[in-house]
Amino acid sequence: MGGWATIAHVSTASASKGPDDVQPSVLHEATKDRTAEAPDAAGTPVPDEPDAGSAIPHPRRGPARMPVPPLLSDLAGWGARLLLLAVIAWLLLRVAQKLYLVSLPTAAALLLTALLAPVVAALRRRGVPRGVATSVTVLVMLAALVGVLTWVVQRAVAEAPRLSTELSAAVQKLPISNAALQRMRAQFVDYLQSGSGSLAGGVISGVQAGAEVLTGVLLTLLLTIILLADGDRMWEWLVARLPEAARPRVQRAGAPAWQRLSGWIRGTFVIAVFHSAVVATTLAILGVPLVAPLTVLVFLGSFIPLVGAIVAGSLATLVTFASQGTTAAIVFVIVLLIDNQIEAHVLQPFLVGRYVRLHPFVVAIVITAGALLGGLAGALLAVPFTAALYAALTHLPDPAPAPHHARLLPRLPSRHSDPPEHPPPAPDTLS
Repeated sequence: MGGWATIAHVSTASASKGPDDVQPSVLHEATKDRTAEAPDAAGTPVPDEPDAGSAIPHPRRGPARMPVPPLLSDLAGWGARLLLLAVIAWLLLRVAQKLYLVSLPTAAALLLTALLAPVVAALRRRGVPRGVATSVTVLVMLAALVGVLTWVVQRAVAEAPRLSTELSAAVQKLPISNAALQRMRAQFVDYLQSGSGSLAGGVISGVQAGAEVLTGVLLTLLLTIILLADGDRMWEWLVARLPEAARPRVQRAGAPAWQRLSGWIRGTFVIAVFHSAVVATTLAILGVPLVAPLTVLVFLGSFIPLVGAIVAGSLATLVTFASQGTTAAIVFVIVLLIDNQIEAHVLQPFLVGRYVRLHPFVVAIVITAGALLGGLAGALLAVPFTAALYAALTHLPDPAPAPHHARLLPRLPSRHSDPPEHPPPAPDTLS
């Protein structure tokens, strides 16, 4: 009895609830909850939530905006691009103006190189070394310039007294009273006396200008020698520094630009020589003084299209009128008109027009803009460099692919074509 009591006591004692002990009542409640939450397979299905990709969002309604027309959008885009290009061009011009002692000699050296390059090339084709050909060409050019300047100065000094006498006589013939002449003379003397206090400043400015001119001439000569000797190798080195994908485009744009620049300077040089020869011959026949200075002035004026020859010819006409009278001036004007017609209809189309390829309207605008920005040098350099830039921009884009022409193939017989007149014999079969 004592043993059974001990066993009953142990079996009826309450045990501690561990984590592995599960009460039947708790399991029954959890089963009921899951049954209530889970959908019945046989009952009505629960509708699925809409997918994020297939759902149509409802945007917020903001203020109404006026649609931009396509034409206005295109114009705005082009306007922004043109404005950016104008700003870049203005900045480049400002830099060139600030560094005029570098930009002007560089431009002059490019023109001289384009003018003298055929001479160097001809000497090199005859077996002359590159350095010797360049030296000979530059020395001949310097000798010609020195000779022309010496001739001009000598003739100007020799004929200046004669021109002064003839001008005094011509002024006396004008319908102006002596009192008016005396008043003009007094005003001129007063102007000179008023500026006498700044004589030292004028001398210093003159010395500075002379130093700048000498520096520009020496730099131009040095750059011309370098470009004539190593210009092609310098261009190859510059192109090699560019990305490989951009090299063909730069080569394609650089060649026509240099061709335009070279064609313009050579053709204009020939036209200037023609003008100078005509003017010098006419002035010498008419007995006009200062033939050499006026000839050089006409030669330099020929490099400025449209206006250069007119201005130089007008000055020569005034000198002719003052020294030889009205009849000689009329004869000289007729010769100038014939000379200009020959230039416009014969020389310009064949020597310059096929290289420049700019409309006269564009030429006039470019010359005016160049004169306003750079004075005489700007008017002189505006046309050739504009033509070169236009040629470069024209050839810079990639060329359009050639149109594909379909090749005609021989016509094959169709399945529905007529059978041949003599069908091939059937192969022999074993009996």
